[in-house]
Amino acid sequence: MGLLTLFAIYLQYSIAESTEKLKNTEIYKAKQYAQRIAQYIQSETGAAALKSYLETHPQKRHTLNKTLHAFLTKEFQYIFLIYKDKKGHYRFLLDGTLEDPVEYNTIFFPKSKLFDRVYETQKPQIIKQSEGVEEVWLSLVYPIVKEHQTQALLVMDLSKEYGDYLNDFNSPIVFIVTLMQWFLIASLIFLAYLAYSFHKLRKNILIDPVTSAYTKLYLKEFFDTRQVNRYDAMMVDIDGFKQVNDRYGYASGNRVLKQFTEEMTELLPNESRVIHIGGSEFFAVVEKGSCNLKETAEKVFKGLNKKRFLVDNEVISLTLSMSAIVTPEDAKSIDNIYRFLDEKLLKVKSRGKNGLEIIDDIEADEVRYNIDYIRNALEEQRITCLYQPIFNTETQKIDKYEALVRLIDKEDPQKLISPYYFLDTIRGTTQYIKMSKLVLNEVFNVLDKYPEIKVSINLDLDDLHNEDMLKLITKKLYRHKNIADRLTFEIVENHEIQDYDEVALVFQQLKTFGSKIAIDDFGSGYSNYNYLIRLDVDILKIDGSLIHELLTSPKRTKAVLSSLKKLSETFGYKLVAEFVSSEEIYNEVRSLEIDYVQGYYLGEPKPIETYID
Repeated sequence: MGLLTLFAIYLQYSIAESTEKLKNTEIYKAKQYAQRIAQYIQSETGAAALKSYLETHPQKRHTLNKTLHAFLTKEFQYIFLIYKDKKGHYRFLLDGTLEDPVEYNTIFFPKSKLFDRVYETQKPQIIKQSEGVEEVWLSLVYPIVKEHQTQALLVMDLSKEYGDYLNDFNSPIVFIVTLMQWFLIASLIFLAYLAYSFHKLRKNILIDPVTSAYTKLYLKEFFDTRQVNRYDAMMVDIDGFKQVNDRYGYASGNRVLKQFTEEMTELLPNESRVIHIGGSEFFAVVEKGSCNLKETAEKVFKGLNKKRFLVDNEVISLTLSMSAIVTPEDAKSIDNIYRFLDEKLLKVKSRGKNGLEIIDDIEADEVRYNIDYIRNALEEQRITCLYQPIFNTETQKIDKYEALVRLIDKEDPQKLISPYYFLDTIRGTTQYIKMSKLVLNEVFNVLDKYPEIKVSINLDLDDLHNEDMLKLITKKLYRHKNIADRLTFEIVENHEIQDYDEVALVFQQLKTFGSKIAIDDFGSGYSNYNYLIRLDVDILKIDGSLIHELLTSPKRTKAVLSSLKKLSETFGYKLVAEFVSSEEIYNEVRSLEIDYVQGYYLGEPKPIETYID
């Protein structure tokens, strides 16, 4: 109905525009007409001054009067020619009116100062009815110019009758629009009735007919008027309920679901809400302060597991997978809570079902930044990089920077989201590849903008196994050969390398353009001495957990780091100590003659302009 209303308004506007366009078209035709008449008069009078010629050739004047009359059509009321004498008075030269024509040289009193403007500017002018003769719609005043001097003004009066005709031209459509407006009024009344009926119907669909629990529509409406952080939540899914339907039939299965709902409702505090999501899945919200969520969740889990259901004179039991969450104080969206619980429920099922997971120390950001949020952020390219300096321990100056990815919060663009909240969620997915491509593009832009700096970028080995990603990297390195030698690829590995030959070939492709290869977090996870033997790398970044041990087990840690230093000298690697967080650690690292250091003690991740400018 809103669209129809807009359409009616649009029609009214279009009709007005159409009428105006029609008028402008007729005015334009009149100008063209006037131009041809003026040219004809000039051709007939020759090179002589127009006034002098008509004065000395009365017979020619008579002929031209008849010609002007011939130019009169139904659109024009009058056509005449006037000039301005030495005293500034306008006088008639020609008059196309045959019935009672104005005598030659009769004075003419214009009712608009626009006549003088045309005489001076030598530009045609439209004079509206209010500024001219009342029986005339408008007048077109056209200058006749010879040798840059205005000789006369050709005046063509368009009739009021023709103006009225143009105004009424779209009257049938106006009538239709009026009918449409009445139709819209009647429709609005009908819609009001439908809205009332829908309101009644909506009440009926808020309750699931099978279980008598609330529906998802109710859940949405419930939190339209309530704050999410005032309620904790839990999700329950009956394991293998399809077998009940298959064995006893859907009617019996529905009776079990109804009994299940009743039992669950009894186990929850009074003001709780049970929502039937669909199938054998339920969602419940519990008001904070009404109970201890952990105790209540365990009570529900155990109670539903113990419950026995009578189906066709046969007693059956059910197992369930369940997740529950203490909602963070700054949580705002129930959809995010729902998705987070659903993800946790899937983990419970993946461990073998019939389990309960309670999350009571979650941060709001962990709930909010789910896979859907991250996907939208990447699609909208809400991504940026911060840069942390890497210092040369000998010169004690910045040698290069490590690019560290951040997402930009949608609600607060000044807030940057740490990889802690999204990296593990998307690792191994197409979203991770998409993020890597966006980071790569930004790093190349930074290297191009600041030719004096070097940057290292993190890449997962899965990135390099991705054909599209590898093509993009090599293509950029080829196109920006002047940048390639200032770029280091820090390889992050989350699983053990299966094919060293394949990885070595990829490294060789990158190093061909002058880029360097660094192994990130060496000494932790899957990174080991096989890397040193089987891969051609340039830099080893010592894992921060090992560097931190300098404070707790300095003697043994120094022995390990010294051995790495000797190996780096033997193989020609450079060493970087990560997570240098204090002056004490920094001094210890320098004493071991490790080549480079990086950490919050030396510089936090910031926009590159902070360090360059």
